[in-house]
Amino acid sequence: MERLPVPLPRLTVEMLDEAEHRYRNGETLRQVAHALGVSRPRLSDRLRERGVVIRRQSPSPEQVLEMARRYEQGESLARVGARVGFDAGTVRTHLRRAGVSIRDAHGRR
Repeated sequence: MERLPVPLPRLTVEMLDEAEHRYRNGETLRQVAHALGVSRPRLSDRLRERGVVIRRQSPSPEQVLEMARRYEQGESLARVGARVGFDAGTVRTHLRRAGVSIRDAHGRR
């Protein structure tokens, strides 16, 4: 006998408020999703729609372009990262992958 799929619970505003609060207070997406009985990707999508920045996510192609533009205009890796929401090391890694020449500590290429 074939089992019918179990419907996923609807994420109410109250559930999303709780999820956002718990996530911002340090719980992982996996922990919060499990507690609410929803999938991690689904919760991640809903939180992003609310403007929550998801930790440990790679920058989007648009964000990498923004990083490159700012860096090539003279901003430091740290300043670019602060403006785009990533640390300087992440900015450096993604700029290198994009073929951007990285300046030394004195601003030289």
